[in-house]
Amino acid sequence: MTRLLIALAVLLLAPLPALAAQVGKLKVTVLSTMMADQGIGEWGYAALVEVDGRKILYDTGARPETVLANARDLKVDLTGIEDVVLSHHHGDHTGGFLVLRKALAAGNPKALSRVHVAEGFFEGGSQGFRPETATFKAAVEASGATFVVHKSAEELLPGVWLTGPVPRETDEKNFPVGWKLASGAEDNVPEDMAMVFDTADGVVALTGCGHAGVINIARRARALAGGKPMLALIGGLHTFGLNDARLDWTGAELKTAGVKFMLLGHCTGIEATMRLRTATGLTRRTAAYGATGATFELGSGINARAIAG
Repeated sequence: MTRLLIALAVLLLAPLPALAAQVGKLKVTVLSTMMADQGIGEWGYAALVEVDGRKILYDTGARPETVLANARDLKVDLTGIEDVVLSHHHGDHTGGFLVLRKALAAGNPKALSRVHVAEGFFEGGSQGFRPETATFKAAVEASGATFVVHKSAEELLPGVWLTGPVPRETDEKNFPVGWKLASGAEDNVPEDMAMVFDTADGVVALTGCGHAGVINIARRARALAGGKPMLALIGGLHTFGLNDARLDWTGAELKTAGVKFMLLGHCTGIEATMRLRTATGLTRRTAAYGATGATFELGSGINARAIAG
């Protein structure tokens, strides 16, 4: 009896294991993508993330004014955002930054003042296919903003992760066969970075173009969330040039990962989205190629907008 009482006392007094932080509230609103029934559509991507009382901008669209104009048309409030995540350094994801920074900083000098990028973001110019990299860096820093470079996965907020450079476990090449850059190199975009949200219902991944491969991104996201199933996949996947067999493989992998919602757009491709919807067994209410203003909200699912729904 004495030993039992001692054992119980040890258990009661021992510190409880720390619980992993989870996201309680999450809403993602698309501010730049190809289709629009309100606002402007373009070849670009941007999304506003509202998570547990904080706002983060993910990518900034292609044309300088698009995201700013769409936010106004959609009555989306961008004030108070200090953090912006750039998924990679292609102009269709960075084009709106300087206009947004200037417009928002007029009311708040700290607006978009922290620019999160993955390691490799500034190497594009030396590879010969992104000579504007140095110019962009200088312009951003001249505006008073600073870059935060992520060499590996880091928790930005409780339950909110940046993947850093995504490990390439599969042989995915999510761009049209034969598409080469001006330098002659294939488009591998080593700095491709996604956002990951660890929720009680599963893991949510937000990606700009998916250059690292959507299955690589999904695996990384699930690993960061302790192996939880995939709840939602949001953003561009660069699958518009893939053949049916590869799309079916991708969909089967996503189905195995447990994906429940897909709000896709930008470089995913409409036909590719439909193929992925079929392969994952989802419906038009749970998987769509969304338009500008489309949303995913934790607990509610997706609203792809009228033109997409």
